[in-house]
Amino acid sequence: MDNEKFEELYDKVKPIVTKLERTYQIRIWLHDDWEQEAMISLYHLCQSCPQVLWDEHCLRIYFKTKFSNHVKDVLRKQYSVKRQFNLMPYEEIGEVGHALKEGGMLLEDYVAFKSWLEVVRKNLSVKEQAQLDRLIRGERFAGRKALLKQLKEHLVEE
Repeated sequence: MDNEKFEELYDKVKPIVTKLERTYQIRIWLHDDWEQEAMISLYHLCQSCPQVLWDEHCLRIYFKTKFSNHVKDVLRKQYSVKRQFNLMPYEEIGEVGHALKEGGMLLEDYVAFKSWLEVVRKNLSVKEQAQLDRLIRGERFAGRKALLKQLKEHLVEE
């Protein structure tokens, strides 16, 4: 199919696109996006149903069904619960960066903590090292309180 024939077919279905554009509101689509999506749908329709190239009535019916289903799928995706994050307004990070909480430790604190942990680990028995690993993972175990007390004493010493 040549370019002129495709544009001729698109001109026949353009009123359908315009009506659907007025009917449905898709947040991120501009007018050009509607036309592009319509052209893609028309191209796929021409590939899957070649009879629409000759039958104008069939073209309009098939295109309206195919394109309206595509638009409804996009709307369904837009409003699905999983994608509610996409609906949140965008804010420039520079404007709100001061209000964001820093996650975790600063690098120098993390390095100091790791070196302290190595020193403490060397002074612990194998059983206490296993308990320390469980403590770091946030697990509960017998002797947890005693281990925390022992670690606190090591921390106070240094």
